[in-house]
Amino acid sequence: MRLPMRLRLSAVAVLLTMSVATSQADEPADRQTRAAQFATCAAYYFNAVNVTPVTEYEAVYGRGEHAFNEAIKLVGRKHVDELMARSSSEMMKFMASDWKNFPSVEKRYAANCNVLMASVPAQ
Repeated sequence: MRLPMRLRLSAVAVLLTMSVATSQADEPADRQTRAAQFATCAAYYFNAVNVTPVTEYEAVYGRGEHAFNEAIKLVGRKHVDELMARSSSEMMKFMASDWKNFPSVEKRYAANCNVLMASVPAQ
């Protein structure tokens, strides 16, 4: 049974409205969560350059900048600075402020950050 065109268009309009309303309702929390993920990854990459061979320095630092810029797009610079500082502090505590323990930080953050950064276009 085919519905008249007017009813089909009305149904589509209702579905689109519900979809937009749902995405707008979830947006602030999603933006905060995603910004926190990017800020954490920025802190991870910026810390990682301290133990990175010179030949990889630019690539690792570049990933940090990219993550930082993605976070800023979501919540602004001031908030990202705060999120990054918090994440960096947690990483320092996790490795007991000793760079020889950085592999434990790498094990904890590298995979998730690499997946996150693969989800956004390169700069």
